[in-house]
Amino acid sequence: MEKNDPGQVFGVAPQSSPSSDEKTGPITAVSSYNLDYKTASGSYPVYLWEHMSWALKRLMVLVVISTPFVVPVVLYRDYQDLGQDYSDQQRQDRQLAFYICSWLLVSWLGLCVSFALGCAFPYIFRFVSRYVNPAHRRYWRVFRAMRRPVTLIGFLVSSYISFSVLVYNNDLLALNINRAADSFLWSDVIGDVLEQCSLWAGFYVVEKIAMLYVTIHYHFRSDLGRIAHSKDMQNALMALYETSISLHPVGTPEFANEDMLIANATGSEHGEYRVRASRYLGRLGIDSYALTSFFGNFLSEPESSKSHWLRPSSSYATVERAIANPKSAAALARRIWSSFVVFGNDKLRAQDIAEVLGPFRKEEAQGYFKVLDENESGDIQLDEMEWTVIEAGRIRNAIYRGMHSADHCINTFDWVMLAFLGAVMLLFILVAYVPTLKDIQDTIKSLALGFGFAIGRTVHHFLAGCIFVLFDHPYDIGDRVEVWNGSSNTAISLIVTRQSLLYTVFRRVDNWMEMQIGNEWLQQCRIENVTRSGANRQAVSMMIDIRTSFKDLSFLRAELEAFLRHKDNKRDYMPNLALAIVGVHELNKLELKCIFTHKSNWSIEPLRAARSMKFMCALVAAIRKIPITRPDGGPLGQEGRPLYNIMMSNEEAEEKLACIRAEQAATRIDAADKHDAAAGGVTIDVSGIQRGEDDAGDDADRVRKAIEEAAKKRAENAAKEAEELKAMALLVCLTPTAQPFFHFQYHIPPKNINLITFERQHEQ
Repeated sequence: MEKNDPGQVFGVAPQSSPSSDEKTGPITAVSSYNLDYKTASGSYPVYLWEHMSWALKRLMVLVVISTPFVVPVVLYRDYQDLGQDYSDQQRQDRQLAFYICSWLLVSWLGLCVSFALGCAFPYIFRFVSRYVNPAHRRYWRVFRAMRRPVTLIGFLVSSYISFSVLVYNNDLLALNINRAADSFLWSDVIGDVLEQCSLWAGFYVVEKIAMLYVTIHYHFRSDLGRIAHSKDMQNALMALYETSISLHPVGTPEFANEDMLIANATGSEHGEYRVRASRYLGRLGIDSYALTSFFGNFLSEPESSKSHWLRPSSSYATVERAIANPKSAAALARRIWSSFVVFGNDKLRAQDIAEVLGPFRKEEAQGYFKVLDENESGDIQLDEMEWTVIEAGRIRNAIYRGMHSADHCINTFDWVMLAFLGAVMLLFILVAYVPTLKDIQDTIKSLALGFGFAIGRTVHHFLAGCIFVLFDHPYDIGDRVEVWNGSSNTAISLIVTRQSLLYTVFRRVDNWMEMQIGNEWLQQCRIENVTRSGANRQAVSMMIDIRTSFKDLSFLRAELEAFLRHKDNKRDYMPNLALAIVGVHELNKLELKCIFTHKSNWSIEPLRAARSMKFMCALVAAIRKIPITRPDGGPLGQEGRPLYNIMMSNEEAEEKLACIRAEQAATRIDAADKHDAAAGGVTIDVSGIQRGEDDAGDDADRVRKAIEEAAKKRAENAAKEAEELKAMALLVCLTPTAQPFFHFQYHIPPKNINLITFERQHEQ
C-alpha cells in the first residue's frame, strides 16, 4: 500500500486500467485469452527455481566432495582378484586404501544424511502437526534450532561405527591379523579419539537441549506479553500515522513543528540538526534518500511499496525513529490525535477513528483504539495519548536492551558449560594417554581440593546468579521493583537498568542514583515486581478520634467515592473504594484504613506520584469538610492551644459556647443552612444587645458592625478557600521530571487537572 494513497487509507480500492498488467489493487484486470499466472515473487518457474536452488547447491557440494572417496573405492574394490604380478604388500595397501576410503565415504554420507535430517525434519514436523495436532506446530522452531547438534552427533556416531566395522574390527585387514595383545597402533588412536568425540558430542547435544530449554523458558516469561503488546502498538501507530499524512501531508502548516520533531531522530527542535550524514553525501553529489530508496525497492518484493527496508520515508521507519525519543514520540502522538479528533472536541473516541478509516475498516479501527486506550476509559485525552506513545517507546527500548542482556547472560552460561565440558573430556583423554598422570594423582587431588576451597565462593556466586537470573527470573530490564531486606521491614523502590549473571544494576527511584547488587544477595530478599502487577492498589492509614460518629464515616466514604467516580478522575482510579476500621488502640483512637486502586501501573514514578497526591489532597479536603478530628481533640475551642481563663457570667459563657457551636455546625457537611455553609459558615454575634427604645441607636450600630464583620469574614473565608483550591491544583499537577528515565527525557507540558472541590454548590 502506498503511503500517500488515500484510497487505500479509507478502505476504497483504487481503480486500475483494463490494459494494465500490474497488480494495483485487490482486483486485477486480466485478459481472458492470455492468462499469465503469477505468484508473489513473479512467474511460476522463477518461484520454483528460487525454492529449488538451495537444494541443488547442497546436492552439488555432496557430489563434488564424494567423488574423491568414490573413485578409490571403485578402483580398489577388486583387490582380492589381483594377479601374480602384484606383491602381498601391494595387495595390503590396496585393501587398506579401499576400507579407509569406504570409511571416509560412509562418514561423509552420514554427515550429509544428518544435515538433511536436521534441515528437513522441522518442516516435516510442521506439516504433519498441521493435520495431527496443530497445538504442537509451534515446536518446529525448537527442532530447527537443534540442526547443528544433530548434524554433529550424526556425523561422529556414523564415523565411529563405520570405522569400527570397516577398519578396527575388520578381520580381513592384514593390519588386524596376528596382532599382539599389547600392541598399540594408529587404528587404536583413531578409534579412541572417535569414541571420545562421540561421547563428547552426546554431552554437547544434552547441553544444547538444556540451553534451549533455558532460553525458551526465559524469553517466554519475560518477553512474550511485552513483545506482543509492542507489536500491536507499533502496527496501530503505523496505520494511524499513514492515515494522518494522507489527510494532512508532511509539511502542512498545522503540523510543521510536529513533523520536524518526528523526522529528527534526536528530538531537536531545530531543522539543521537533522540527519547530518546526508549533508556530507549531498556535498559529494550523492542523493542518500534516492540511494537507499533504490536499494530498498530493488531488494524487496514486486510490491515494493509495502516494504520498509532501506526506505527512510516508510511508516515503519518513521514511527520507529519517532518513539525512540520522548520529544518526537509526543509530537507523533499530537499529530495522530489532532488528525482524528473532531473539531471542538477534546477527546479521541473509537468512532472518530472509524469515521476516518471508513466503514470497511471499522473492526480494525476498534482494535487500534483498544491498543491505545490502555486504561479502558472509552476516550483518550491529548496528555494520555502522549504518555501512551512515550511509554510504548520506553517499553520497546527496554525490550531491546532486555533481549541483549538476556542473550549475553545465556551465551555466557553456554560458553561456561561448554568450557567445563571440554575440560572434563580433555581430562579423560589425558588420563588415558598420559601415563605420568597416574603417578601424580595424589598431588593433583590435593591441588584440586585446595583450588576448590579457593574459588568455591566464586563458583557458588556464579551458580546462584545463573539460577536466579535464568530460572527464578523475578524481573526484566525496565521493570520497577520493590526490594525488601529480610533483616528489616523496609523496602527500596528500584528500576532495573542492566543485568548480568553475577550482579544487577538498578536505579533508585528516590534519588535517581545507580545501585549495583549481587544476585546472590538478591536471592535472599523479597522482591515485589510492580510492573508485572498490573493496576496497583494503595492503602492510606489514619488515626481519628474514637468519638467520631458512624455518620461522619459514611460522609467520608460518600465523598471519596464521588471523587473516584467523577468524570475527570475515571481515567486515573478504579471506582471501587475500601474504607474500614482496622483497630481500636487504647480505647481512645480509631485506626481507619482507606484503600483505592490506580487505573494504571506504578512503573512511571511521576504519574504515580501525581495520582497519589491528587487522592491525598481530596482526602484532606473531605476530612476538613466533614470535619473529622484527631484522637486528642481536647475541649471545644482550644485545639491544642494553652489553657486560659476569663471572667464572664454564666449567661455570657453559654452565649459564647452556643456561638462557637453554631459556627462549627454551619461548616459541617450536613449543615441545615446550605447558604451559610457555602458562604463560609459565619454567625453574626449579637450577644449583649438589649432590646429597648433607650439604646436603639447604639444597638443598630452594633448590629451593623456585626453584619460588616460577618461579611468581611465571609470574604476572607472565600478568598482563603480559593487559594487552597489553587494550591491543591498545583500540588497534584503532573510536571515534567528532570531525571533521565532509561536515557529518556520526559518533556511533556503540564496540564491543569480538574479536581472535585467537595463544595456542593447552593441553589441561587
